[in-house]
Parts: sequence; structure tokens; C-alpha cells
Amino acid sequence: MDPEILMQVFRGLSATNVTKNVHKEPYPAISPSRPELSQTGKVVLVTGGGTGVGFSIAKAFIRASVDTIIIIGRRADVLEKAASDLKQEARLVRTSSKIITRSVDVVDLVQVDAFWEYLATQGINVDVLVANVGRSSVPKSMTELGATRVWEDFEINVKSPIYFTEKFYNQPGDKKKYLINVSSSVIHMTAYPGVGDRPAYPLTKMAGTMFFQLTAQNVSPEKMQVISFHPGYIYSTGWETVGLKIPRELFDSDDLCGAFAVWTATDEAKFLHGRFVWASWDVEELASGELRKRIDEDPYFLRTSISGLNGTNLA
Repeated sequence: MDPEILMQVFRGLSATNVTKNVHKEPYPAISPSRPELSQTGKVVLVTGGGTGVGFSIAKAFIRASVDTIIIIGRRADVLEKAASDLKQEARLVRTSSKIITRSVDVVDLVQVDAFWEYLATQGINVDVLVANVGRSSVPKSMTELGATRVWEDFEINVKSPIYFTEKFYNQPGDKKKYLINVSSSVIHMTAYPGVGDRPAYPLTKMAGTMFFQLTAQNVSPEKMQVISFHPGYIYSTGWETVGLKIPRELFDSDDLCGAFAVWTATDEAKFLHGRFVWASWDVEELASGELRKRIDEDPYFLRTSISGLNGTNLA
């Protein structure tokens, strides 16, 4: 594809007007250093926390003085490097956060069971689960991909978070839990150039996000607060592997999604229980005025549904 067209596609993907202020960097309302957002005393588990968005989220929780951060993934060497970097971050911000890593294939239920059993034997109860593991798709149609490959994506993007949520929810004790789903804007941009070319990804991310939405519908936010969010467009070498050579300044800051995740793990975000939002949207605007009124009154707003319908009626 022509480089200029690629740039136009990227700018279109990242453009949004839901809030007047759209952020590319963290800002005071979601700063992990805010005392109101402190994660002191909490245990946070980030799946896929060794790299990319997951690592940025883990780092932000360190900055918010989390008691324990647990990162899991398949590659022990990657986790070891991430843990070293997180320890360095903890020293920089002068927190005593404990960092635990475990090598776990999230689609291997035997390994997942063993991981949760390990936590139980250690007397560790997770307060915040960040469901971050996901797999993108290759640029092939559904019929070219075939059932086997598409179902592999369902195993990672849908079945795994369902199983982790089950384990998380059924931990002993009645302390409030926070369930955070790292979703993607592709779930509402399926007709957009570059998104429809990789259909298995929006299909499975939509299904996964719907799972979190329906989970929230049947549990009080006082018991388990559930929020899905699009982390933004964070630079990684993966963009270049698909032919997108985009200037770094057009990407969102690595720290934005992390700070936003910390904010969603507080009661300030309770009004978004069961909703899908973007990390770049201004939280003070979401929490007030016409946007807040619509969130409070419209059960379909910022939730997966059929565009054009509100229940049985024309939206």
C-alpha cells in the first residue's frame, strides 16, 4: 500500500471525538502518583505483562505503589527481563512493590490451574486482574483462514479470559475485585481499511469484550468492577512487520494506557462498569455533563450492540 495512504489509514484509526480533550500522554486526573489512585495493599495480575501494553500497565501499577505485581507469559527470559526493569522502576519511584513472574501458557488449562493453585498455596489473593493477552490475525479472509486457525484465536482472545475470570472471581474472601479487559478499537471499526483485512481479530476481540460486558451485567460493581478499554496505538516493531513505518510522535505514549488502567482499578471509574472506552478519552469529561448523563441513562451506550438499534427500537 502507498505510504501516504497508510498514513491516512493510521490517522483515521486513531482519530476520535467522543471527548473534546483527547490525550496521547498521561495527565493529572489519571496520574498513578495521585494519592486517590494509590494501589497500596493490592495484588495485581497482568497476563502478557512481559512486553508492550502489558508491561506498560505493570509499570504504572508500580508507580501507584502496588503491593504485589504478578506478570505471566510464555517466555521465561522475557519475564525475567521485565521483572528486572520493574524492579528498577520501583527503585526510581521508591516503592517496595514485590514482583512475581510465572511462565504460563494461558490456553493450557492445566498450566493455568497450576498457576492459580500456586497462588493459593502462597496465600495470595489477586485484587486486580488485567486480561491483556491477545493475538492478532493474519491478513486473510475468514474462509482462507479456516475454522482451525480462527478457533485458535478464540482460544486465546475469548476462552482464556473467560477461564481467568472464573478463577479470579471464585477466590476466597469478599474484598472488592477489579477486572480490566484490554480490548481494541477494532471491535467497532470492522469496515475500516486495514481492520476488515484481518477479520479474525475483530471477531474474537468483540466476542471477548461482549463476555466482559455480560459478566458486568450480572455482578455488582461493589463486588467486582469490570471495564474494557482500547489502550491506544502504542509503538512496537509489529507495526513495521506489517509494512507500517509511522513516525513515533504519532503514536500514543506507552505510559497513557498504564495510567488509564490504574485509574480503572479505582472507585472513580465505577460509573463505567460494563462499558468500553478508549484510554485517550478524558476521564473528567466522561464523568460529567452530557456524556455522564448518557452513560447513566442509556444501557447500550459504550457497549457492544448492533449499530442503529437500541433494544428493539431505532437508535
